[in-house]
Amino acid sequence: MAKKDDFAMDVDALGTELARARLAPTRLTDYPCSPPESIEQAYLVQDIMAANMGSAIVGWKIGVTSKIAREILGLDEPFSGPLFADFTLPSPAKFNVDRQDLRIVEAEIGFRMGYDLVPRNAPYTMGEVAGAIATVHPVFEIVNKRLPGDLKDNACWLIADGGVDHAFIYGAGTDFDPAMNMATETVSVSLDGTPVTDGIGANALGDPLNVVVWLANHLSGRNITLKGGDWVSTGLLSDVVIANAGSIVVAEFQSLGSVSLELI
Repeated sequence: MAKKDDFAMDVDALGTELARARLAPTRLTDYPCSPPESIEQAYLVQDIMAANMGSAIVGWKIGVTSKIAREILGLDEPFSGPLFADFTLPSPAKFNVDRQDLRIVEAEIGFRMGYDLVPRNAPYTMGEVAGAIATVHPVFEIVNKRLPGDLKDNACWLIADGGVDHAFIYGAGTDFDPAMNMATETVSVSLDGTPVTDGIGANALGDPLNVVVWLANHLSGRNITLKGGDWVSTGLLSDVVIANAGSIVVAEFQSLGSVSLELI
């Protein structure tokens, strides 16, 4: 791929390059071109990346569900990225990481959809979305970049890079009831047996269910179906945990159970 001095961003070339870096796996040492010119163009790059992964999309992660994170990146709303079958694992999980990886582990509340929410003109309501959810799970998202830099990057780069997800780990599910109060669900995260951070569901856009409503309407606007069986990872509830190879991270939720991950 040409360097940024050679040409402005080529959507197909950049998406293909990012898929190649994910599959290698490696992080690029330089930005391969100028950044996407808009959020819409960034999602086009993400789509090309996903099409070149050779792995089915099994759900979606949502990033920057906290107001502070959006202010840092200059965004008015969260962003989404695809979860891939080859990088989705049940707990307890073991996952390979490299020294160059960010190795960021985020404790989140995950949902699995029970049936499709297809694109339409009218926005989906909370009642419609909640009624389409089958189960709720304790989950981890492993965050990593294929591009240089950190998570305070140009937001369009983060979106183009698939929302900077690396892997998704899910714990056992609980049948979802719309009467459940996910905003008050708490979590405690430990690293190698030592408690390191706590969190609460309200940290994800006020309520993790708000995140699923946002995603359903965001995907609808992009003419994408939120499918029955899809996972939805609703965003960070606590401080991030940075773990090294050999470490074990466990998240204990108030009522949802636990999820466990060993980095190797």
